[in-house]
Amino acid sequence: MHFSIPDLQQFYDDNGTSYTGYNIYIDGFFHCTARYRQLLSLHEQLQAQHSYVRLPQFPPKKLFLTSSLLEERRILLEKYIQMVGQIPVLANSDLLITFLFSAQQETHSVKMHEVEIEISLMNGYRIPLSVSSTDSSSTLLDIACNYINLSSELIKYYSLYLFNWSCAKDGQPSMKKLEEYESPYISQKYVRPEDKIVLRKSYWDPNYDVDLMIDNVSLDLLYLQTNEELDLGWIIADAQTRDILRKYEAKKQKREFMELARSLRHYGRIPAGEAVTDSVNVSGDNSDSTCRVRVSLAARELTLTTVTQPQREQRFKVTRMRCWRITTLHCMERPQTNGHSSENEEPNKNFELSFEYLISKDNLQWITLRTEHATFISVCLQSIVDELMRQKSGAGPTSPRCEKRTHLTYLRRDGSSQLISPSSSSDTLSSNNADSSYNSTSSKEIFSVQRLTEKFATVAFKTGKDCVENNAFEAIGDEEL
Repeated sequence: MHFSIPDLQQFYDDNGTSYTGYNIYIDGFFHCTARYRQLLSLHEQLQAQHSYVRLPQFPPKKLFLTSSLLEERRILLEKYIQMVGQIPVLANSDLLITFLFSAQQETHSVKMHEVEIEISLMNGYRIPLSVSSTDSSSTLLDIACNYINLSSELIKYYSLYLFNWSCAKDGQPSMKKLEEYESPYISQKYVRPEDKIVLRKSYWDPNYDVDLMIDNVSLDLLYLQTNEELDLGWIIADAQTRDILRKYEAKKQKREFMELARSLRHYGRIPAGEAVTDSVNVSGDNSDSTCRVRVSLAARELTLTTVTQPQREQRFKVTRMRCWRITTLHCMERPQTNGHSSENEEPNKNFELSFEYLISKDNLQWITLRTEHATFISVCLQSIVDELMRQKSGAGPTSPRCEKRTHLTYLRRDGSSQLISPSSSSDTLSSNNADSSYNSTSSKEIFSVQRLTEKFATVAFKTGKDCVENNAFEAIGDEEL
């Protein structure tokens, strides 16, 4: 998880007293607003449950905070939660997941009630479901898979995503995986309302396709997704191959269709928007000028393709990336992204994603991409690495996190607390909340404190560690390059 707290808000409670809320973004998208004391309560419970782990230092309490001191606290809280996200035992703990799940509900004032929701397949076919507004991603995934009679043994190969077809057609990042710390209903309604919730495979290695192609339902899902990705231009096929694929499609020869499609260039690739780079000679000449490229990821590679003709392509194996980092170059304007409102996306910054790449034996080189989609690329890289590490340990795709959650004493913004037990995890904060607008009716925003960005020319996205270490990095000799 990529945490950030780029800004904060001031609220009034029912008594007319103001308090500060810190806006927490995960993987570049707004997730929740939390008070200092809520995060302190989380810290204390993490400390008690994981006494053997050295937690990051939590920002100290202070009285009479001025605007500059609030900004300082924001930065320290951001550093704290980023460092928590870098410690696997904490980042994957049920305690943190339950806190984030509860905080999302409180932030958007959503209580548990029955809602009508649609899960789409990649061909647009819609599955209508009646579910709870606070059902988790894994619960909704199970319900959807049961609806289409997908074997329970194969659910681990799939996930739910928020998907935007307009962005997909433009080659922009078009999907966000729905994680266990969020309610799909809330995330779609309040974060990306223009997106559809879709069911699609959630792995990178195409070898897993073989497991799905022996089951008729999973074969159908794989076939529909591949067909749509061909139509979107994510998978490249020449005219002759497309004719053969159309014949297989007309005869409903889905396995033959899939076998041919899996042999195609860029099968399984995910577009990640455009970037500017001057670190590699993608353009094919010897000039030092910058080059605009399209970024995509597939299997174990990141690919850069030049925008100008003739197109040139350069591929980078994820296993040869020793580490990567995101640098944030602050900018006060917020651009509009294709197909997306920027309201719930992290306040605009110019991003740079850099990775240290093994060019040849004992020759590491930093490759830098200037792109607003750096966070999305980083999330994809981490997902590929996680899959590689699972394979290395002999494990397959991850199964959806089970619904069981740990006990958490959740401190609300108003100071009241509620013990959330595993049995009540689907109804974490329903007792006092009502489904309403973005802010709670008892907490009215009065102003946004101006971020002191002019004082920070460059700010590292990952604080505490300069880089994300790649555990799948391999030392490769010249003869293997």
